[in-house]
Amino acid sequence: LKPVRTEQGKDVRRSYYQVGTGEIKATLAQMGTQIHFTLWEGKQNVFHFSAPASRLGLGSSGAFMSDGHLFFYCNINTRAGWRPPGAPPASGRAVIVGKSPVDSVWRIYVDSSDYYNPVPDDFQVYIGSVQHSADHPYIALAFGRELYTDTGRPAVRYRLDYHADTDQFTYEEE
Repeated sequence: LKPVRTEQGKDVRRSYYQVGTGEIKATLAQMGTQIHFTLWEGKQNVFHFSAPASRLGLGSSGAFMSDGHLFFYCNINTRAGWRPPGAPPASGRAVIVGKSPVDSVWRIYVDSSDYYNPVPDDFQVYIGSVQHSADHPYIALAFGRELYTDTGRPAVRYRLDYHADTDQFTYEEE
């Protein structure tokens, strides 16, 4: 799902999505040692999440539709790329957020901290679209060392699917 417009500053990135007759703004902002991910419906802040990261470039977000419902995702890592000698281990956090069709409350549907990570001592996390074939992209959660490098491969990847009948995501390890 593509935003209708985006804005970028030194410490903030905003993406605007048209939803029905309204608009949702997804914001990533660097504040001190944290990246904050917020969602706004009009002028109302409907969701907030933050995780440690030293610069805005270590966070990313996006939106997707699944089973007729809109979701947003956010990845925040303490490092992207190779681990320089003497650098601390990397870690990260990723979430999928949506507005429940059951009670209309914004909530976290998927939190990377709830999934098995085989490399917990030094890892990067990714959540977002994976191109399975030309016409079948899907959403996945992955953990791995140096995940954001040319040679980095996931140590584990989970395919995520939303089911409106149960208002839950299911996962399958790939």
